[in-house]
Amino acid sequence: MKKISTVIFDMDGVLIDSEPFWHTAEKEIFLREGVKITEEMCLGVQGLKAEHVIDKWKSMFPQLSRTSEDYAAEIESEVKKNIQQKGEPIQGVIFALDYLKSLGMKTAVASSSKYHLINAVLDKLEIRKYFDTIHSSEDEANGKPEPDVFLGAMRKLGSEPEDCVVIEDSGNGVLAGKRAGMIVVAVPPKEQFNLPCYDIADYKIQSLNDIENVFNQLKN
Repeated sequence: MKKISTVIFDMDGVLIDSEPFWHTAEKEIFLREGVKITEEMCLGVQGLKAEHVIDKWKSMFPQLSRTSEDYAAEIESEVKKNIQQKGEPIQGVIFALDYLKSLGMKTAVASSSKYHLINAVLDKLEIRKYFDTIHSSEDEANGKPEPDVFLGAMRKLGSEPEDCVVIEDSGNGVLAGKRAGMIVVAVPPKEQFNLPCYDIADYKIQSLNDIENVFNQLKN
């Protein structure tokens, strides 16, 4: 295998189907203040830090008068509640994690979500044992599509960019992985599978059940 030793997973939309929780929380909270956030708008900011998303909405809708941190805390509280009540692993997650561990890969979660949400997901899905480290954009000045969160996770594992595979579901995340100089595997939502933002990924798969095929190709 081409020196690949490390696999870095995004979380929302890769390990857990939590993107709808974020979209619902944003729509409901901002609608109370007379601002309608559409599904298309939500899709455009997937993968970004919550505060950066809210900064964008505040620039568009001046009536949003609270701080970005205040809105983010309210949204994150709703998301966390839904994770704990309804969270389920995305198809293929356990297969992929077992397979990668059988290869001896170092593994990390690198997410735009804060640590308390990452920990809530790992506990709810009972998958903490699979990961050697976790890293949040909470520790980074720049969120996705900048590469900082992936590079931070990489450093924690003692790896280099050429050692790493990133698994992502969003266009912003795919771009961040490429900017980090890593091999990127895109696992887009079915309805977004053919969007051009995924064309820069090195591999594009239907689900994590296909991860073995990717690593078989990487061996050649």
